[in-house]
Amino acid sequence: RGSPGDDEGVPALPVDHPPQGDAMRPLHLGAQDGIGAARDSNAAPSAGACSLKPKTVLQWLFAGAVTGILFPPFIFLGFFRKGLTRKGRLSRPLAKIYCKVLFGAFRVRVVHRGIEQIDPQRPYVFMANHTSIVDPLAVAITIPQPFHCVFKKELARIPVFGWALLSLGQIMVDRENTEQARASLAGTISGLSGNNSIIIFPEGWVSRDGRLLPLKKGGFHLAIQAGFPIVPVRIEGARAVCPPGGSGRFHKGVISIQVFPPIPVCGMTETDIPGLAEKVRGCLALEGPGSS
Repeated sequence: RGSPGDDEGVPALPVDHPPQGDAMRPLHLGAQDGIGAARDSNAAPSAGACSLKPKTVLQWLFAGAVTGILFPPFIFLGFFRKGLTRKGRLSRPLAKIYCKVLFGAFRVRVVHRGIEQIDPQRPYVFMANHTSIVDPLAVAITIPQPFHCVFKKELARIPVFGWALLSLGQIMVDRENTEQARASLAGTISGLSGNNSIIIFPEGWVSRDGRLLPLKKGGFHLAIQAGFPIVPVRIEGARAVCPPGGSGRFHKGVISIQVFPPIPVCGMTETDIPGLAEKVRGCLALEGPGSS
């Protein structure tokens, strides 16, 4: 699949930014069924809003305390559970509790539509655009399936949070070691059963401005190999809630999630990936009425 830097790089769950490209304006969905609320209520904060202020420090102290209280019991249970599928089934309840407390305290609301288009009893590869470090949480509490996020190995070094990723069956990849990355993904496929699904951010980076970056091919290889349909997931509003490149301060607002119909991959091969990627890109970059 190639190295992480090229088109076939393995997708990860990063918190840094791509080394190329200038900032461009974010895309927006239509102002209907709550989706447009993200644009209206989440005006992008100024650069000064992300400076390290007392409120930001208090937010991070609160987030650290919540993490320290909620995560250890799940970490303990995860380490003693056998099998990737059973470990992954702990991930969704933890995400729901964590987000209810954290987002509630910071006055962040997650709204979604289109979830009725997927079968909660089937596994999928969920592919989402990536504009903020809170994207994984927003997607995780939206989908009904137990999930496994693909994340870069550097996140495993974070105390408590990194331990949870490892103990709950999330998928760690080394972007500097292609063979290890391939082995991790292959092991994940063979170890999954039931409706356990995979969450991937195929851009491979947090977009600095919210506009879609080129999609890497690793996630499409994974979906075809596993035979899991791909579900595009469009995120709007997360960038305004917790802007990339700043101090990580949370702002009051709405994160809107658009879930698109599953794209079948049965019978597809590597030669079908360009067309498949174009379909996914068309969903993730979709502009609705009133977009700017």
